[in-house]
Amino acid sequence: MRICVVVVDDVFDTGLTSILDTFDVANELGGELRFEVTLSSPRARVRTHHGLTVPVQPLPARTDLLVVPALACKSPATITAAFARPEVAALVECVRKLSKKCRVAAACTGTFVLGHAGVLDGKRATTSWWLGPTFRQAFPDVELDDGEMLVSEDTVITAGAALAHVDLALAVIRERSPDLAATVAKYLLIDHRPSQAPYVAPSHVAHDDEMVKQFERWIRGRLGEPFELAKAARAVGASERTLQRRVRAVLGKPPIGFVQDLRLERAIHLLRVSKDSVDSIASSVGYEDGSTLRSLLRRKMHTGVRELR
Repeated sequence: MRICVVVVDDVFDTGLTSILDTFDVANELGGELRFEVTLSSPRARVRTHHGLTVPVQPLPARTDLLVVPALACKSPATITAAFARPEVAALVECVRKLSKKCRVAAACTGTFVLGHAGVLDGKRATTSWWLGPTFRQAFPDVELDDGEMLVSEDTVITAGAALAHVDLALAVIRERSPDLAATVAKYLLIDHRPSQAPYVAPSHVAHDDEMVKQFERWIRGRLGEPFELAKAARAVGASERTLQRRVRAVLGKPPIGFVQDLRLERAIHLLRVSKDSVDSIASSVGYEDGSTLRSLLRRKMHTGVRELR
């Protein structure tokens, strides 16, 4: 399988090397099964975010899979500014052209390159959980599911934040050999991580919008109370419809969904630091009993009380 990893200046070092190392381990362990990985760029010379020189080749005429590692951006402002750079614009155009001939994949902020290239329009995708609101605003035609670690749809694969580059590479290996992917994961000490949900910091995501930030602060003081949309709307000085629309636009979920995220965040903290009963913790964050909390932990966080404690 021919894989082209395409990079430009300021590529995220860990993302790039994670992809290369994962495929390298697969080639060491895979016997006759090989992944031919090349590094290419629309530029003649590339440096990583930490100043390391990347030996790149011209873009190939043919490849089976084009992979875009993350750009080293750690805030919505820096990812937006990155796409004003000429070399990033050239990368977008490269992806746009090559995506007509091969599959494409990206992780973390690299998914924004796919978004700007138009290859995600009308498709499901994921991205870094902390960039969900920025992604939704930039690419309204993409069905973003930023709780997922990995989304594969048609000829496109997207992965979540930072170390999800490893999950992306393992997914490609798994398509050729599930056994080899499992072995590589063991060599690299990578656990199965189907979701980004356990890593999400709801308050960090909410800070992209002032109304949502106010809503978050108001809810945090009332997690143990039944949620009433009318009261919440009055507290932030908006109509119910406006609050619903704003929360969904920023977070991709209704207000009650965000309330549930905050309740689970608080419950997980209490399960880790206190010896309170599950029923007591459930009650303190607004759930009727411990069974409801246990069920939500399994369904949304893919974990349980015993693992957390």
